[in-house]
Amino acid sequence: MKLRDLIKQMQTNYYKMLVIVDNGRQPEKIIRPLQQEGWTAVDVTDAVLKLIESIPENKVKVRIGGKLKEWFHSLPDRLILYNTTILYSPELGRLNPVGAFKYKSREKEIIVLLEGRLAGNRIQYSHYGRPDYAEMDVSEVIHARMEDIDG
Repeated sequence: MKLRDLIKQMQTNYYKMLVIVDNGRQPEKIIRPLQQEGWTAVDVTDAVLKLIESIPENKVKVRIGGKLKEWFHSLPDRLILYNTTILYSPELGRLNPVGAFKYKSREKEIIVLLEGRLAGNRIQYSHYGRPDYAEMDVSEVIHARMEDIDG
């Protein structure tokens, strides 16, 4: 499956979000060609660590959602979000990367690279019962496995 075809599908979808399951940690396969077309790549872990510096430790779970929204509004319209596993952290309230950004994908084109197991229209991260376990519904967004994407 071609990356360009996935992006075209995404652009005609209500939610302009493409979720790519990347367990091999190969973000450059997506980032390099798209940056040449004006896309902006953002390391989510770096951004979140900067955001929580100003939040008292005992208030992080309560305030991180608002901080993420503020931060996200300041970003350009064509985004590649990678290194997203920090969002699954129990310390942040186990945020769902798809849910965290899907709503805003009506206004911005977003590609989210995340780890997990894709099974039909669901992505599972970690193992059931673990504190960082998350299950995401991706039925409303375009999604694929990194290994299924050609240049």
